[in-house]
Amino acid sequence: MALFQQIGLPYYEAKAIDILLRERLTPKQLSEKAGIPPGKVYSVIKSLLERGLVLEEEGRPKRLFVADPSAVVGRLIDQRQQQDEALFAQLRALSTQVSLLRSQPAAFFDIGTTIEDNERIQLRSFTEAKREVCQIMNVHHHPTSNRSSKSLWEKEIGNATGRGVRFRAIYPRNATLPSMLAALPKERFRVRRSDTDFPRIDIIDGKKVLIKLVQDDPLAFGGVLFIEHEALARNLLGIFERFWSEAHL
Repeated sequence: MALFQQIGLPYYEAKAIDILLRERLTPKQLSEKAGIPPGKVYSVIKSLLERGLVLEEEGRPKRLFVADPSAVVGRLIDQRQQQDEALFAQLRALSTQVSLLRSQPAAFFDIGTTIEDNERIQLRSFTEAKREVCQIMNVHHHPTSNRSSKSLWEKEIGNATGRGVRFRAIYPRNATLPSMLAALPKERFRVRRSDTDFPRIDIIDGKKVLIKLVQDDPLAFGGVLFIEHEALARNLLGIFERFWSEAHL
């Protein structure tokens, strides 16, 4: 019951769902088994029915039940995640606004317009990753240019894989994989090939995103954005998974 309260259900509704997941009960039986006062049970049932969390049998006596426990729990989880994401977004926006007013770096939003910014912000993809980094390198990716910066990034990728972070990277077909990356364990650093002009992105732990503006000229740097935002990361991860499924090994 406490689990359903933690994901947002009121006390009596949480008690009702916890029991109705397992049993079909009349309102009177639900009141008795869940400890819901008789004068309260019908308003609890009405709320659960309106939200589509429980159904009511035809006939007499009417019994309440949960038709698809996984679907109901999944819906509650989705609703809670949406509420949490909205709250997190507001908190990030607030902290970012305050940081900008103080001319301080913002942890949840970072923008770079110089080569030095690019090096600093790109490193965040690898130093902050805890579980997985998904990368899309587009057709303008030049793995042999700016070797001093790229060697630094490749070293940090190696450090991240050593911590247990998994990488999945989509490289252009004709791009030569740097030797430092080619030597990494295949179970930690997986590469597929596809020629795409999608913006260069990293998706970190399913909640942080790096977007880099790249051009055919490797010395022409457009800019880089680093954003912590679950909904944006989820959207881009869906695009990545489609590219990944279509890419060549």
